[in-house]
Amino acid sequence: MRWGGETTRPGTSSVVVTPVYIRKQKRPEGSGFWGAYPTAEDEFGLWLFTPRGSLYRGESRGTIGYCNVGSPTGPGIPVIHLVPPSAWWIATFGPPGEAKWSVTFDISTPPRLFDRVWSYDDLELDVLQHGQSGEVRIDDQDEFEHAIDVGLIHEDEAAGARAAAASAVELVSDRNGVFAQVGHRRLAGALDLGLEPITKLPDVELKSTT
Repeated sequence: MRWGGETTRPGTSSVVVTPVYIRKQKRPEGSGFWGAYPTAEDEFGLWLFTPRGSLYRGESRGTIGYCNVGSPTGPGIPVIHLVPPSAWWIATFGPPGEAKWSVTFDISTPPRLFDRVWSYDDLELDVLQHGQSGEVRIDDQDEFEHAIDVGLIHEDEAAGARAAAASAVELVSDRNGVFAQVGHRRLAGALDLGLEPITKLPDVELKSTT
């Protein structure tokens, strides 16, 4: 695996998957931080799995709060994230029947890896595909335009975000459903690994490269 994450226990052939972390930076302030296991890599990019019950830490204006990944209350849901090479988004797939949105795209600056932390800046736009109807929509366009108007998103970033949103819509609107099929297959495969929830997060979030 090109970005690491796997080691072998001494004297055995079993594989231990070591977690990495994901840091989502909001503008002008605020962030989210959680863990994930690198479980696969293919032509789409790197797949990072977060088991049910994993901890999410949010920070805003000096206040820190915790919940489980995928839900503000309860045990949360298992999800798998796709980090594509150099793309302006990170995609998240949820389990059919549990997640309202079968796949979501966080339109962002290209995610960068630094000391086991994948970091990106949220650029407001989200592309969502409904889990039951299959409806695809672009969300938070008003917030996106406002962020441009007040200088939080620069023009070159805005152009990258718009192109990324259009590309994401095209991916999930594919009549053959190849992208969605791969995502849910990767999620099912990660669930079969029986990985433990990630409930211990580093006290200090390592420096972002974005």
